[in-house]
Amino acid sequence: MPSLQADTIWSVIEENCQRVAEDNELVPSGTRFQLTGDQLRGIDELGSRLAAGEKRILLKAPTGSGKTEVFFRATIGHVVNNGGFAVVLVPTRDLARQQANYLEERICDTPLEVAQMHAGIPPRTRRDQFDEIRAGKVQIVVGSALLLQNAGYRWMLNDASLVVVDDVNAFDEEEDLRYLHGVKTPTLFVTATPEAVGRFLRREGAMDNPVVLTQMPFDSPPTELHEERGEWGENPFRQLERAHDLIEKHLAVGSRIYIISRTRSRVAIMGQFVQDRYGVPVSILHGEMADTAEHRKRFRGKGPKASAGAGEDRVSMMRQFRLNAPAILVATNLVGSGLDVPMADLVVVTDADHFGVAEIEQLMGRVGRRERSSDAFLVRGTSATPPQGLQVKANTRVRKGKVVQTFKLQPRSRRGYNPRRIV
Repeated sequence: MPSLQADTIWSVIEENCQRVAEDNELVPSGTRFQLTGDQLRGIDELGSRLAAGEKRILLKAPTGSGKTEVFFRATIGHVVNNGGFAVVLVPTRDLARQQANYLEERICDTPLEVAQMHAGIPPRTRRDQFDEIRAGKVQIVVGSALLLQNAGYRWMLNDASLVVVDDVNAFDEEEDLRYLHGVKTPTLFVTATPEAVGRFLRREGAMDNPVVLTQMPFDSPPTELHEERGEWGENPFRQLERAHDLIEKHLAVGSRIYIISRTRSRVAIMGQFVQDRYGVPVSILHGEMADTAEHRKRFRGKGPKASAGAGEDRVSMMRQFRLNAPAILVATNLVGSGLDVPMADLVVVTDADHFGVAEIEQLMGRVGRRERSSDAFLVRGTSATPPQGLQVKANTRVRKGKVVQTFKLQPRSRRGYNPRRIV
C-alpha cells in the first residue's frame, strides 16, 4: 500500500479513536486520547517481530490493560504493509461481534473492511463473504471457533497474512487449538492467563517468545473482593440476597452489574427474580440463545427456541445492557471471554466454587476498567464439597454421541434415601 495512503489511513484511525474514546467515557470531552508507553512499546515490538518473520508470538497482558488496542494496531499495520487479510479468532460469537464493532468504529472512512464469521451470521452471507475475502475486498476477518471446528472455513487460516488468537485461554485445546498446529501463517496469541493453555503454547513455541504488557491505561482502584460462604446446595435466590447490599449500592450510583449463574437453565429465572427485586433493565445471556431475531426464526422449533430465554436474542440483550445505566446482566461464564462494557462496576458470582481460578479471574476482569471503585462478590461453599456424611456418585453415559456425566448426592447408607441430582 503506498506510503501516502497508509499515512491517511492512520490519520483517520487516530480521529476515530478520539471520537470513540469520548463516546465511551474513556477520556473527558476535549481531552486527548493517548496510548500508554507500554502500549506503544508493545505495538512497535510486535511490528518488528512480524516484520522479522517470527511465526509464533505471545502477547501477555492483564485484563483491562488495553491489549485489544495493541493487537488491533499491530494487525492493521501488518495488513497495510504486507497486503492480504488478517484473521482475528475469538472464542465466542458475542465477543466476535464486539471485536468486529471495535474495529469498525476505528477504521470507518478508510478503505479497510471487516467481515464477521460465526454461527450468528446466516450461511448465505458467510458464503458471499468468502468471495469478497478471496477478491481482496476484506482486510480483517473476525471469526469465532467456527473457523477452527468447521473444515470448510480453515482455508482462511492458511491464506491469511496474519492470524490473531484473542483470549486463547478460552479455547478448547483438543477441539479447537489443535487445528492451528502446523499452520504456516504467522500467529499472535493474546491472553492474560497463558498458563491455562501452557502446554499448547509451549509446543507452538509462543511461550518462549512473549511480548509482555504490565501498565494499565487507567488509574483504576483495585477491585475489592468480597467472599461469603453459603450453605451447601443453597438456591441462587438466597445467594443473590447475600449480595443485596452491594447490588443496591451500585445501582444507586448508576452502575452496570454482572450476575453469573453456574448453569444455563438458571439464567432466565434468576433474571426474572432480579427484575422483580430491583426494577431496573435486566438482560440475560447464555450459549443456547439465538443471536438475532432473524436467527431465531431460522431455528424455529430447534434448540434456541426451546431454550430458556427463547423470546430474546443475544444482540438485543447486550444492546439493552450497554444502553442503560443502571442495568443488570444475568449470564453464564460466557461473559468471561473479553466482553467490555463501560461503567460495569460489580460482578456477583453464584456457586463460585464451580468455576476454576482462571475463570474467576476472567469474570472479575469484566469490572475495574475505569477510574471508579469496583467490587466482586463470590458465594462459595454451595457446590464444591458435600456436607459431612454425604457422598457424590458419578454416572457416566453416552447420549446422542456425546459423553454425559451426572452426579447424585446420597448418604453413605442409601437405605430410605432418594438421591438428589445436583448437576
